Amino acid sequence: MLGVLYLMEIRRYRPEDWNEVIKLLYDTVHSINSADYTEIQLDAWVPGDMNLPELQNRLLSTYSVVAEMDSIVVGFGNAASIGYLDCLYTHRDYQRIGVASLIADDIENYFYRNGIRSITTDASITAKPFFKNRGYTVISKQNVDCRGQSLINSKMQKILL
Repeated sequence: MLGVLYLMEIRRYRPEDWNEVIKLLYDTVHSINSADYTEIQLDAWVPGDMNLPELQNRLLSTYSVVAEMDSIVVGFGNAASIGYLDCLYTHRDYQRIGVASLIADDIENYFYRNGIRSITTDASITAKPFFKNRGYTVISKQNVDCRGQSLINSKMQKILL
């Protein structure tokens, strides 16, 4: 059987990526995460009329990358300098082809290059298996308040050797 080759570029986030990133975030959360969270929880997490200047500011002020295929942003992620993997999202139409893995590799390498050996992240129910497969362990289960809704996620950690 022939495999499919996907050519992706990982590059730094730019302000002009914002509209694609925010659409990717909404579409992905409302489709991929719908198996693990209710519609009310999803609307609280990423509302339809979303204007998240704090997210835009975080993407501009931290190490933030996008994955691009054929000039389409198919994923994004960012890292806080303190060893926190903040965001990691893959476009709903580009799941399970290595997008999240390439972004996570890039962010983990960024931490490693900067002497950070302990990484934490807050993984959704949906993302938890992905992080477990990458060697992250659960530190604690959390109930996070998000715009009046309680969302369950897991605080996870990975030690880079």
